[in-house]
Amino acid sequence: MHETELEIPHDSARWAPMAWSTLVDAAHPRPVRARNASGTPLLRRARLSYYIRRMELLRTIHDAATREHKPFLLIGGHALNIHGISRSTSDVDLMVDLEDGAFWRELLGRLGYDVFNETSSFLQSKPTSLTAWPVDLMLVNKGTMTKALQDATTTTVFGPPLAVASVGSLIAMKLHALKYVDAVRALKDTADLFALLDLAGIAVNSEGFRQLCAQYGTLEIYERLREIKK
Repeated sequence: MHETELEIPHDSARWAPMAWSTLVDAAHPRPVRARNASGTPLLRRARLSYYIRRMELLRTIHDAATREHKPFLLIGGHALNIHGISRSTSDVDLMVDLEDGAFWRELLGRLGYDVFNETSSFLQSKPTSLTAWPVDLMLVNKGTMTKALQDATTTTVFGPPLAVASVGSLIAMKLHALKYVDAVRALKDTADLFALLDLAGIAVNSEGFRQLCAQYGTLEIYERLREIKK
């Protein structure tokens, strides 16, 4: 894997964060039947409580990174859910500055995480606790990080204000990922990409999307996606 260097496209619109209950349903879709006396689904309440406990991790990360002036963005499945795209997920994905790698490795170690896979562009870690989510880091150069932060939206759905990768940034990342992932992962990334394109109002057969594919992915990816959409 090569060092991730993406010129993030600018989003002309900002997208409103989702409510807690909607976010939990998106991240963990399951049928809801039983309700309490007030009419609130009991399973949703249980899932909401469970989700909040798990996402305390982001509050801890935010506090530590803020103290040391180490910016990060929420990407991956949780970012998709914030933008209103339903995506089940079982980990936390963050974009961080490559130059801050030592800080993030040390912080993950203090939080009880073990790094099990690391390249120049990505770092994957797993928790020692069975109830915690894994944390994956996307390591990018300072220019990419600065542009992504400038275009990011902010959510407080997890408590503290967190920068969330924009729709344009997520499109760029999905196209970049499609150059490397296997066939199984490509199916999920393709579905995510189509949802992001719909949200951004970008047609798959448009010249604008062709240029995006040439910049962040490949023209082969463009032709393959056009065939799928026919």
